[in-house]
Amino acid sequence: MHRLLPTIFLMLVLVGCNRPTVAEQARMLGKREFTHQAWASASEVERGEMLASFLSKYPASQLTAEQVKQLLGAPTCYADYDEDPAYVVGPPTVESEYGKGYVLIFVTDRSTGRVREARLVPEIKT
Repeated sequence: MHRLLPTIFLMLVLVGCNRPTVAEQARMLGKREFTHQAWASASEVERGEMLASFLSKYPASQLTAEQVKQLLGAPTCYADYDEDPAYVVGPPTVESEYGKGYVLIFVTDRSTGRVREARLVPEIKT
């Protein structure tokens, strides 16, 4: 039994570290095609449905915060830092420290303006 404990612990750690990517999470919200025009007139739910398409066309790590704002418009919420564009997407049936709905945050390097990663809060369980 004592020999099994380290193996079980290691398995639990590895399973816990296997977080879904933001692209994988976005697919759970829908498969609507992203266009700049469609996003501009879309509801939060429709924007959530476009998120997977957006991320496949425009990988977050290849964008700057300014490019994100050009593509998605002005941020719709605030999340932690002014440099991080953030948008409420998806249904308002979930809540986080930022309020109702999922919040898409483009975490940006302050010195370069480049997006380091995109994340959804709260995380969508896949």
